[in-house]
Amino acid sequence: MVFHMKKAKNYNKETFIFSDEFKGSCYPHLCFETTLISFGLPYPENLEVAKMAEDIARNNNIVPLTIGIKNGKILIGIKDSDFDFFAKSKEIIKANMRDIPYILSTERSGALTISGMLFVMNHLGLKFLASGGLGGIHRDFETSFDISSDLIALSKYKTVVITSGFKSILDIKKSWELLETLGVIVVGYNTDKLPGFYFRETDINLNYYFYDLNKLVDFLHHWEYFSDSSILIVNPIPKEDEIDKHEFEKIMEEVEKELKKKKITGKDVTPFLLNSIHKKSKGKTIKANKSLILSNAKLGSEISKGFFEL
Repeated sequence: MVFHMKKAKNYNKETFIFSDEFKGSCYPHLCFETTLISFGLPYPENLEVAKMAEDIARNNNIVPLTIGIKNGKILIGIKDSDFDFFAKSKEIIKANMRDIPYILSTERSGALTISGMLFVMNHLGLKFLASGGLGGIHRDFETSFDISSDLIALSKYKTVVITSGFKSILDIKKSWELLETLGVIVVGYNTDKLPGFYFRETDINLNYYFYDLNKLVDFLHHWEYFSDSSILIVNPIPKEDEIDKHEFEKIMEEVEKELKKKKITGKDVTPFLLNSIHKKSKGKTIKANKSLILSNAKLGSEISKGFFEL
């Protein structure tokens, strides 16, 4: 096996607690965020999906590493009791990359977003992350100026991130344009269109795409040598679980009105939107969310395995 990876930064080992499964960054691995558990899905679906995603990795001989911060310690891989903690605790902060030093210094707990994950992964030399949807520019950008730090983190750190595109609640076109400006490579797998999270396609054409996994993995080795930022691999939601785009937009219009009426801003926006559309769709979005997360865990496992074997 020939593998090249930038050496991990120096770090305070006392800050990290590694799971028994952790074997270092040079082994096939797949990371998962704790935001999914604490803020992405309602209980008990959050626990069910998070554990199923890890099982998919294990079944592919990949080390699963769900990462979060508990009482001022960064957990690299979590136990059953930790799953329950992130699913039920009301004291957890939704943590992007800027929040981590504060959470550690005050010995608090945080569920990591994609940007938070990339911050931690960068320090340990970890490479592969499977998630649901990417953060981006919110639809009320003109008034809120709300842009997710996920986009900046992708341009700043060097990882492979597998999602089903930007979250449908966002302004997908503006998010796409900013990601392009930041120079982040976006590659479609089994699609030449940017997926829309709950729906398989938007009207945005992708510049790069593969229908062969081996060719995608080969491309990643070229990226490893010739790029300094992350690569975003977009994987459409399975066809049987996608939501009709027009149906979703109708629900979204209602939810946006409620959002403005209640004057919800900042980090509280996304959890409110997701919870509201889950209710108004009568569970359709929960089913779709679960489906795409597991699909991305499967693809992420296959990519990680192929990358380390090549």
